[in-house]
Amino acid sequence: MAYRSRMKGVDVVRFQGDLNASEMIKIKNRLTRLLNKNHKKLLLDLKRARHVELAGLGILVDRLMKVRAQKGDIKLCNLQPEVEKSLRLIGVGDLMESFHSEEEAIRSFEA
Repeated sequence: MAYRSRMKGVDVVRFQGDLNASEMIKIKNRLTRLLNKNHKKLLLDLKRARHVELAGLGILVDRLMKVRAQKGDIKLCNLQPEVEKSLRLIGVGDLMESFHSEEEAIRSFEA
């Protein structure tokens, strides 16, 4: 499961598990609710995610396209090395910006 906070107009969604299909379905629903409330600056904190499944990434990319269609963005922060490597190998790393810290990622939305 994940939890959310809002800082400087950015909704931060913190993962509590891995990027698998069942976790991403929960996140998809949460991101959809945020988007429906016109929240378009979304940051996924992946500090606790250790593994990535392709099905989970498909759901994430789907949400990314929906958010960008509404002139918003999803960014990532605090990626573990294995997760970062997986995202890069699959090509998702080219679609989404990632940052080493939450603060750095939040500042990037202001730029």
